[in-house]
Amino acid sequence: MTIDVLAEDLRPGDLLEFSTEHGTQILRLTFVERRIHGIKFMGRNHEGQLYSSGMQYGRPARCVQPWALAPARR
Repeated sequence: MTIDVLAEDLRPGDLLEFSTEHGTQILRLTFVERRIHGIKFMGRNHEGQLYSSGMQYGRPARCVQPWALAPARR
């Protein structure tokens, strides 16, 4: 399950759904920096690859609920 939040509400540890030229990645944010015109963030996907990008303030960011990624309990 995903929720939309504003870019300025992103925090380290959030799971961000991030579109790249290779498809959509789920990143666990490791760094979020507030700048004058927006934010810069870095995060790693499940394979450990590092991604870095930015967003303008007021833009929607799609976050994944952590429990949605957990394996089903039986």
